[in-house]
Amino acid sequence: MGIIGNGAGLVMSTLDVVSGAGEKHGGQKPANFLDIGGGASPETMTAALEIVLSDDEVRSVLVNVFGGITSCDAVATGIVEALTRLDDASRPIVVRLDGNSVDEGRAILEPHLSDKLQMQPTMLDAARTAVQLAASAS
Repeated sequence: MGIIGNGAGLVMSTLDVVSGAGEKHGGQKPANFLDIGGGASPETMTAALEIVLSDDEVRSVLVNVFGGITSCDAVATGIVEALTRLDDASRPIVVRLDGNSVDEGRAILEPHLSDKLQMQPTMLDAARTAVQLAASAS
């Protein structure tokens, strides 16, 4: 599973939550992670997904963003752009957004939700979902 988040603390705690959730699903562990930092633009988010999805070990992607400097609507726009531009976006992506412009970000993602793009309200819910999807793809 690939993990994309903003900020070292959030990404490290996401790794811990994913590892804990993965113990219940055959020991699933993160394959990689990418910290998009603060103020990520839609272009940054698209590039992040492209990088993470280039790893053949990635069976699902968890995007965990707490918007402070980073705006959730910019992240959501980048995810939607990536889904339309990337040929390799066939693996499921689970998104958890909270913070700055969260309602706008969720509204941008809503029309695109499917088996390949899911949204969860909490980090734990998102981690569990991403782990389950990665385990079922193994």
